[in-house]
Amino acid sequence: MSTPGPVGSLYRRVTTRKAGVLPPHRATRRLSAYVYGNVLVMTVVVAASPSSIANGTAALLVIGTTLTTFLAHIFADAVAAGTVDDDTVDWREELRDSMPIASSGVAPSLLLALAWLDILPGALAQGLAGGLVTLRIASIPVVAERLRGRGLSFRLVLAGIATAALAAIVVAVKVYLTH
Repeated sequence: MSTPGPVGSLYRRVTTRKAGVLPPHRATRRLSAYVYGNVLVMTVVVAASPSSIANGTAALLVIGTTLTTFLAHIFADAVAAGTVDDDTVDWREELRDSMPIASSGVAPSLLLALAWLDILPGALAQGLAGGLVTLRIASIPVVAERLRGRGLSFRLVLAGIATAALAAIVVAVKVYLTH
């Protein structure tokens, strides 16, 4: 039985891909890019200092990290594809499956740029950017099920919270070890 009205419509939009279920290898690649991009962006957002937010460096670092990670991911896929005797590599699919890396940095960099432009206070912009990326990380189990064409459950919500907590630990360790 489906839920009628706007709630049912929103549920279907969140849980169903218009283009249908992805093949498992593509779902795995896309999910890997989603996780990797969000964790790296979170690291940059968390490590940003008040002065780097105020002078715009933090926004540029998020953009730079996102762009270089996106390019490195595509390069790694190209190298890996070159080691396999398979002439059927579809580079449009490779680019599409890497897009979650690029999308992970767009909103956080815009929020940090708003602080640089004195439209938002720096701490608020950093908090919103970090909160947004945390929300994206918490949505990983939902994204995984959506890509695989499976339904959602309360356990997925709990798994998302646990995923966000683990990602926060990874980010904290990375910031501690590298700064």
